[in-house]
Amino acid sequence: MKKMFPLIILVVLFLTGCVEQEIIDDVNLVTVTGFDKIEKDKIRGTAIINTYLKDQPVQDYQLVESSELSRDILSDMQKKSPDPLVLGKLQVVLFGEALSRSGITDLVDTLQRDASISERLLLAVTRDEAKSVLEADFGTQGASRFLSSLILHNNLHRDLPKSNLHLFLYQYYSKGQDPFLPILSKKGKDVLIDGLALFDDVKLVGEISNEKLLFFKILADQYSKGSYTLNIPDSKEKAGIRSISSSRKLNLISLNPLKVEISAHVEGYINEYTGRKITQEVIKKAEKAFKDEIEKESLALIDKFKELQIDPLGIGDDIRSQSRDFDISNWREEIKDLNVDVKADVLISETGVID
Repeated sequence: MKKMFPLIILVVLFLTGCVEQEIIDDVNLVTVTGFDKIEKDKIRGTAIINTYLKDQPVQDYQLVESSELSRDILSDMQKKSPDPLVLGKLQVVLFGEALSRSGITDLVDTLQRDASISERLLLAVTRDEAKSVLEADFGTQGASRFLSSLILHNNLHRDLPKSNLHLFLYQYYSKGQDPFLPILSKKGKDVLIDGLALFDDVKLVGEISNEKLLFFKILADQYSKGSYTLNIPDSKEKAGIRSISSSRKLNLISLNPLKVEISAHVEGYINEYTGRKITQEVIKKAEKAFKDEIEKESLALIDKFKELQIDPLGIGDDIRSQSRDFDISNWREEIKDLNVDVKADVLISETGVID
């Protein structure tokens, strides 16, 4: 073993020498990019670059360039940068609304072909232009930390379903599901979540408002936390329902006619109540009202998807996994004929709990 030790050291030194090393002071780290459609065949790219100064917070500065091809934008930005631009720390990519409506698949394809970019890269659509959002004042956090924290926080603890580069590509290439991305909006000095963007094969075709995101997440994603204000039947009172967990299961009922049943189980608690006292009667009324609301709003969302001929819930993939006789090649045309029954099971397990 002692004779092998010098050989091991030699191999490690050799392999280390083969790796292309980049000193952080000698490169510019691009952490956020935004893309906007500015002319019929022209795209504008905005890159946020971190600068590191001794004993000072990380500061952002922008580079802006436009081109007909997305791959040329970074190349042209390199000509404006005193140091090489590196994408290995890219955390968030924003797509302007106009560009999203014309199609973003070429841009996403460019991102996936860059081996230095993580599959966990966060993607989002912006209300109006991406450049406008990136011009917001993000304080000492900087754009990359603020935007990534905003999206991930709402993924984990609120109503926004999970999304990233890997999931977007999976949904895009699947014949039984369509992609979706969060929408970011700049209102005054604030940047906030402003709904969910819905895509067909290539472009943005619709959206879901913040008020309906809870129901979409129950149908599409496992819930961890979330909130909803519920009107208690036969009274003027309201209850704040905090969702603790949820799960959903899809069962294929028949292929002809095409029919499925979605069962959703939701557990939550009342964390706020406008009445005087939370009784068992109030809890039972809340459970029934929340169940009815979930079923009604879920069916309304599914009707919207059928009208747009999209499947962000992955119903087509679920059907294919349950029947070998299902021909998924014509799924987009068959979506409008799909019959869906939603059955919700709601359990209010605790009251008065505060996070």
